[in-house]
Amino acid sequence: MPLHPSPPEDMAALTDAYAHTARAILDLAGSLRPGEEDLPTACPGWTVHDQLAHIVSLEAWVQGETPPDLDVSDRPHVRGELGALVERFLESRRGRSRDELVEELDQLVAARLDHLGAESTSPDDDATGPFGPTTLHGLTQNRLFDLWIHEQDIREAIGRPGNLDSAGAAHVLSQVFRALPKAVARTAGAPAGDAVILDVTGPVMGRAGVRVEERDGAAHGIPLFTGEGHDGAADGGTVTTITLSTQALTRRAAGRVTTEDTHYTVTGDEDVARRVLDALTIAP
Repeated sequence: MPLHPSPPEDMAALTDAYAHTARAILDLAGSLRPGEEDLPTACPGWTVHDQLAHIVSLEAWVQGETPPDLDVSDRPHVRGELGALVERFLESRRGRSRDELVEELDQLVAARLDHLGAESTSPDDDATGPFGPTTLHGLTQNRLFDLWIHEQDIREAIGRPGNLDSAGAAHVLSQVFRALPKAVARTAGAPAGDAVILDVTGPVMGRAGVRVEERDGAAHGIPLFTGEGHDGAADGGTVTTITLSTQALTRRAAGRVTTEDTHYTVTGDEDVARRVLDALTIAP
């Protein structure tokens, strides 16, 4: 079952989804009540204000800003070189006011949309993202994923859910579905012959499945519901279905909650289901 609504795929749809998500963040930032900026979020060490500073600084980074020369080695939540680089960018804007952050983000988004909408721009243009060289299409996919996840971080912290039925949500779920074969067969180590199905109940609805097959001594995840082959377990295998909402799956995939704190139901092998959800964290 394909996702409904469908995720954005071409540049026009990705650009629209990027613009919609960025505008939602700007609207949220402009409507924060007294004290909400200081609320902690699901990202260790980051408040709502820090989330805004991160969103702005990462957008500036991918638009060419030079990494700031700042020391963040005393931050216990920082892990690895990429985490330190992200924190350095955030630190460069941590002392700015909300109004300053909103103004800069508005300008950065406008510049990005001008570039994406230019006649000379191609989806295949070379681009540099947080994870290295890519194409403009790949960068826009990455930025949409990151923006939507951080929008949800802010919404969760201030208690204002929303945009769970958006193109951004569908895009994030499409990336989770894409990661499912490896998560099931390799990381979770589901038994050969078994099938695992994710049934997402909405607001973005969809179903993805994987059957594990042993080939040349290695486990491979074979996608189900493609119209090719049968959609189930091999003879003697178990079908495990994990049912959960858009919100539950995307927060788990972002690594914001543990499997134990995720609301889901299982038909089949509960241990396999737990291992699959443990393996489905796809955000850095």
